[in-house]
Amino acid sequence: MAARKYLLAIDAGSSGCRALIFDTAGSTVSSASCRWTYDSPAEVAPLGKEFNPQAFWDAVCRVIRQSVIEAGISPSDIVALSSASQREGLVFLDRDGNELYGGPNTDLRAVMEGLSIDAERGDELRRITGHSPSFLFAPAKLQWFKTNRPEVYSRIATILTINNWILYRLSGECVAEPSSDSDTGLVDIAASCWSSRLREAFGLGEGVCPAMHSAGSVVGTVTEGAASQTGLAPGTLAVVGGADTQCGLLGMGVVSQGQVGVVAGWSATVQMVTDEPIVDSSGRIWSSCHVVPRKWILESNAAEAGGAYAWLGRCLFGGADPEQDTYAVMDRLASEAPAGSAGIVAFVGPRAMDMTRLKPLLGGIFFPITPSVTGVERKHIIRAVLENLSFAIKANCQQLRETSGLNVASLSVGGGLARSHILGHILADAMAMPVRYYREAEVTSLGAAMCAAVGAGVYPDLVKASGAMCPSPELVSPDPDRAEQYTAYYSKWVKFAKRLDSLGEEMI
Repeated sequence: MAARKYLLAIDAGSSGCRALIFDTAGSTVSSASCRWTYDSPAEVAPLGKEFNPQAFWDAVCRVIRQSVIEAGISPSDIVALSSASQREGLVFLDRDGNELYGGPNTDLRAVMEGLSIDAERGDELRRITGHSPSFLFAPAKLQWFKTNRPEVYSRIATILTINNWILYRLSGECVAEPSSDSDTGLVDIAASCWSSRLREAFGLGEGVCPAMHSAGSVVGTVTEGAASQTGLAPGTLAVVGGADTQCGLLGMGVVSQGQVGVVAGWSATVQMVTDEPIVDSSGRIWSSCHVVPRKWILESNAAEAGGAYAWLGRCLFGGADPEQDTYAVMDRLASEAPAGSAGIVAFVGPRAMDMTRLKPLLGGIFFPITPSVTGVERKHIIRAVLENLSFAIKANCQQLRETSGLNVASLSVGGGLARSHILGHILADAMAMPVRYYREAEVTSLGAAMCAAVGAGVYPDLVKASGAMCPSPELVSPDPDRAEQYTAYYSKWVKFAKRLDSLGEEMI
């Protein structure tokens, strides 16, 4: 009998790292995870964040070792590995390949540098990269180092996204990939390559931006040194992955024009696949490359979703972070509340994306004051927060339609918040359309595993890998009566959101 083949996926997220082993049919064999934290040095506090690259690498090694042990397989049974990571996170290397800086997507040290860049060439940057504002991306951070740490800036030789830095640590090869590097602020998304115009404008020499490879490409093999640290077999194929959200789309089979995928984790990205690059001239939403070659993404983001829901869990049930059983209780309580949450309207976290307006917003949980407020229970508040997320996803889908001129062909949802059963039903009712719901699947890690499968030659391309390895979703259909109710509730939510925005302008 032929030996089974396995694939390793490494997902470096905002809150931690996980390693999952899949078989070539897409079934999860084992998983391991750990949380990580960031530093905020005095000179960049409170907005600036960094991480210790060696500490992060040690964490990656630990979860890889643990996943292999839990799988009960030989390391040599893993035929290929790939990685995905949080977007906008960066690692800078010197000429000897040593890390000079590691920064997460929450490193906002370069606000002033970004404002200066946008004042000079903001429209051009948005047309080329599909992204704004600039303080989130590599050029502004490089300018910050040039001004504030010139001794570090002079040594920067290579810019890597976090997922490609992990590949570098495993294989010794420095590479770039269109979906993850779309969020560096240096990629011409229409051409799916580095913009020579921007590299020249920002004075970036040859080699600073590594050679671009498509997701699913083999770039090297696990070195002897990395093998000894991770427990992997030397020579295991190292395959290019991509951005966490685009890998999540791949893991849900969202690969065709008009399909929309929501990866609902700490944030809730709402991304539509397009056959051509489409850039929002108003700058409200973003455009990126998909991991699938010759496909693009139009993104409207509902912002903090899982983070807001965790906050609610802490407020209602106590503890540092809600456990899974707490989320199960919250799910049950929300299912007991009526549609519309007995008049409660929530604005906690998720909103419609607008990158032209980044001022603090007013929010909260609002309910009618009656002679007695004792009728307001936890179940109503929890459901109102889930309705807020559903309404925000709907508002973001409308922005995608307005910008692209395309209808939503299908709506797929995965990520940590997809474990909420009631969220799927609220969203289907709010959208008045079926929702393809991936409750159990680790869709981002699965997408990375699909990249590894292509690199190993198990499947000829990413679309074929997605078709073969994507699990069957739960299809949640809307209830006609509740869908009609939610039309009115959504209209109320939109009007309330506009009033809050106006009030917020008056208070700031």
